Amino acid sequence: MISLHNILSYIRWWLQARDRQGHRVHSPFLYSLIANKLHKPMNADKQKIIADYRHQLMKDKTLLTITDLGSGSRYGSGNQRRVRDIARHSSTSARDGRLLCNLATAMHSQNILELGTNLGLGTLYLAKSEHCQQIVTIEGCPNLSALADNGFKQLGISNITIINKEFSDALPQALKMLPTLDFLFIDGNHNGNATIWYFTQCLPFAGNDTVFVVDDIHKDAGMESAWTEIIANEKVTLSLDFFTMGVLFFRSQLSKQNICLHY
Repeated sequence: MISLHNILSYIRWWLQARDRQGHRVHSPFLYSLIANKLHKPMNADKQKIIADYRHQLMKDKTLLTITDLGSGSRYGSGNQRRVRDIARHSSTSARDGRLLCNLATAMHSQNILELGTNLGLGTLYLAKSEHCQQIVTIEGCPNLSALADNGFKQLGISNITIINKEFSDALPQALKMLPTLDFLFIDGNHNGNATIWYFTQCLPFAGNDTVFVVDDIHKDAGMESAWTEIIANEKVTLSLDFFTMGVLFFRSQLSKQNICLHY
């Protein structure tokens, strides 16, 4: 359900957002990223693989018992949900998936960590980025974890490792499994305090070219407050607000700024 908070947040964001072509952007790095890389079409074969899998999930009427360790779904209550409903309402959209894939490709991200596998659609977009060597993804719900794992095997994708544990328990293990943390996608829990904790735990592993992506930054007042606190961190040099997601850079060559951007 779309709340009044979501509507007002979007209006405030829209009034600040710059166009998708990178006009009025002065940083050469950022202009090149926006104008030349973020909007590139995905490889047609890769896109079809994910689109076909999404279509398969959208037809799946299987009823799952969901172990929800986060703030819960905005599109349903209780712990019984059909796969098709999760795919329709709670999975990474094709638009956001392309942004993730293009961003990881542009930054040459090899080692990727995801918090919140869900059905695995966001994971697939990252796995299809050009330089990806391995992804460690954490999912707290056993049934979602098993379904995603089966999907990856069905598609013949072998560079994804799923950890089925609560995020706070699995995060130290996951960070040890990656030689470097090149890309972090926080796509679970969607609670402001928890998001700040995940960011804080992963921050020491961020290098100059690392990218952090935070989903649902305008979900509610708690997430917006968390986003404001995160982008104020002295190690964050550039933050991009796409409304549905926020992107953090740590490049020492950049001047600190936060930019709202259409995509």
